[in-house]
Amino acid sequence: MRKLTLRSLWSHKRRLISTVSAVVLGVGFMSGILVFSDTLGQVFDDLFATGTEDVDSVVEGEVLFSDAFGGDVRNTLDPGVVEVVQGVDGVAAANPFVLLATYSTRVLDTEGDAIGTTQGPPTLVESWIEDDELNAYDLTEGSRPPAADDEIALNVAAADDAGVSIGDPVQVYTQQGIQEYELVGTFLFGTAESSGGAVSADFTLAEAQRLSGNAERVNDVFVRAAEGVSPEDLTARIDAVLQPPAEVLTGAAYGQQTSDSIKEGFSFFTQLLLVFAVIALLVGAFIIYNTFQILVAQRTQELALLRAVGASKGQVLRSVLLEAIVIALVASALGVAFGIALANGVIAAFSSSGADLPTTGVVVRPATVLTAMITGTVITMLAALLPARRATKVSPLAAMRDVAVDRSGASKARLVIGLVLAAFAAFQLSQAWTAAQEDDPLPSVGMGAALVLVAAIVLGPTLAGPSVRVLGGLLPRFRGVTGRIATENAARTPKRTSATASALMIAVALVGFITVLAASAKESIGGRVDDDVTADVVVMAPFGGFGPPTGFSPALREEIAAVDGVETISPQGFAQAEITYPDGSVESPGFIGSSEPTNILDVLNPQMAEGAITDLTDGGAAVDQSTADTHGLSIGDVLQLTAAGGRQAEVMVQAIHDDPVILFPVTITDHDFLELITEALDFALFIGVADGADIPTVLAAVDEAAREVPIVDVVDREGFANLATSQVTSFVTFIYVMLALSVIIALIGIANTLSLSIYERTREIGLTRAVGANRAQVRSSMRWEAAIIAVLGTLVGLGIGLIVSWALITALGGFGLGTFVVPVGTLAFIVVVAALLGVLASLLPARRAAKLDILKAIAHS
Repeated sequence: MRKLTLRSLWSHKRRLISTVSAVVLGVGFMSGILVFSDTLGQVFDDLFATGTEDVDSVVEGEVLFSDAFGGDVRNTLDPGVVEVVQGVDGVAAANPFVLLATYSTRVLDTEGDAIGTTQGPPTLVESWIEDDELNAYDLTEGSRPPAADDEIALNVAAADDAGVSIGDPVQVYTQQGIQEYELVGTFLFGTAESSGGAVSADFTLAEAQRLSGNAERVNDVFVRAAEGVSPEDLTARIDAVLQPPAEVLTGAAYGQQTSDSIKEGFSFFTQLLLVFAVIALLVGAFIIYNTFQILVAQRTQELALLRAVGASKGQVLRSVLLEAIVIALVASALGVAFGIALANGVIAAFSSSGADLPTTGVVVRPATVLTAMITGTVITMLAALLPARRATKVSPLAAMRDVAVDRSGASKARLVIGLVLAAFAAFQLSQAWTAAQEDDPLPSVGMGAALVLVAAIVLGPTLAGPSVRVLGGLLPRFRGVTGRIATENAARTPKRTSATASALMIAVALVGFITVLAASAKESIGGRVDDDVTADVVVMAPFGGFGPPTGFSPALREEIAAVDGVETISPQGFAQAEITYPDGSVESPGFIGSSEPTNILDVLNPQMAEGAITDLTDGGAAVDQSTADTHGLSIGDVLQLTAAGGRQAEVMVQAIHDDPVILFPVTITDHDFLELITEALDFALFIGVADGADIPTVLAAVDEAAREVPIVDVVDREGFANLATSQVTSFVTFIYVMLALSVIIALIGIANTLSLSIYERTREIGLTRAVGANRAQVRSSMRWEAAIIAVLGTLVGLGIGLIVSWALITALGGFGLGTFVVPVGTLAFIVVVAALLGVLASLLPARRAAKLDILKAIAHS
């Protein structure tokens, strides 16, 4: 029986290529992500292990709070700790270190443009460590460390990007304006030209302290032990003499801590990618299921003959499952190989984009290979299980029948179960709005979305036949007999059509959900801007991608205030801080912002729930309605704020707002913000133009006044709305790209179904040709059948996406997403593209069908 199974599998190998391809793509995407993540982690582990191999101990400040990007915000240290450490027995050298990771201080190239990005690794403003053994950087030939406050050293990649070499002047945008330094050195980080793509700008200790806003403070102290003293012993001796907020750990532990922090920042991205890999595998599961379902139906006579000559049901079941496990193992192994190649390609792309990743090759861990193999195998086996069980129900008498009849669409139990699931889904989605009033609506929406999807899959075979006939109802009028044949072919096997369409439905449901959500978000934000922003001109810093919020020096206010036609300037700041609420809960990190209550109503019109924004005074705060509901806040409650650098403040709730677009979860006065935040920056300036002044003229003058601040955008009200929605556009583009693989796998499924159907319909196609149908008509019927299936999956998917997005947007009305928008043009475009892609997927199967030899096809059985 085993030998027969393997021979059968080999004889059907061409029919299984599409199935293998689906598994290879899904497992390849998953294993590629895991391999890339492992490689990236190993790169950072090796980099920082090498960089700290000669560092025996590191003194650092205590953790104040965790930031939103995977790292910890730590207290700074008094420089006096250096003398304390130097006095410890066994210390050979102790060097202070200043580090500021920022998007706001930028190195400029020879054209005056900032190098680096705000959506990747930040600029690292650092003090040069004088002890060569403690310094992780290696100077290149002809380089020396910065010895004066007007000198700078850059990593090799940054110097190349800026187009400068040793001895050249280098301009750096700082919070004190553009300043010029002499480039005296370039350096490598181990063998890398950058620290994972970051721009490293090194200065003297005093200059780094000035640029970081921590005058006479340091971030760390790097310590080297005397000969014969182990890192552990030295660390213990230093720990015995330190006072809070100072802490000490070994150099190796510090390197691992730094690496872990960076990897944590990337973890959200890799986890998001894994979600799309799982979606791709789920879509592939439908193809596997459909393939085995078709093969079992096509092999009815074969299986019946096996039963007739003595094969038991168990032997038939094991035979089909053996085929599945062979396919699973082969496809999963190929998927792992494809994933490794994919990871190599991603790393090469990173390197070409400037994110230098020094690695001798990808890291392939046994656990990664095992995870990918098990996942691919389990999904394949589960998808093949139902068809395999169906194979055991083939009666020996079926050997006398020519084909199996698909009656799957007629199941009353399926209809009842599907309707019950749909009812539960409707109830769960309706609860999302109620949950939003008291707690988090996302679980209710998520559960409802899952139930809607399952209900659609269960009801699919029942509704596929009628739905196909409705979709193809007009085809006979326009395409004649070929249109009728296409419609009937898709309708007569409802379970097969449903499974094929369901694969596309899942991907399109997510596309539709994201499309509607993005359109609604843009409309909601745009509506808020129209209603709440009355400023004529806005100066705005970009959002940072993997680090702290960007900003610019408050000194720019004075430059703009001097511009003719400018009447009002209302600044806003933005920062992270730890927030302690009266209920004892701690938000770490929380986001705080600032506004100037004395003139905010001249340029903004925030929607208030309690109190007025003009009630805000020093020592007070305006919190958003969601925060107030979550923590039970009311006017008069006191919040404790802890910012970077250890500064603290108590603020009393003086107002509650309902405007998350232009105000912050916790908004304090501009005065308090500048006092609380070390090196406080403005995030935006809202500018009102004097009556009679020409807005475009004033805007151009403001843009000129801000010319030495290369990181800001100067826009009018419409431009501000575009900036506010640009993050939505970028995110949606990313989602579309990630879902493309699932769509490709679904299209492979359509091609696979048609290819397998050709074998089943060989005699039918031959008879059609014999009575006068030409090859073009055969190809046309196949293409239209594929188009009908693709449109069916797309319409159901878009329907699910609409339902779920409506529930979510309705539930999130209090978070600034109160407008539900259906982008009819975009959704119609998706349907048309899906139909065209369905036709594209059918080209090869249709061509093969049209080339069948008429006489051989008629003789086929």
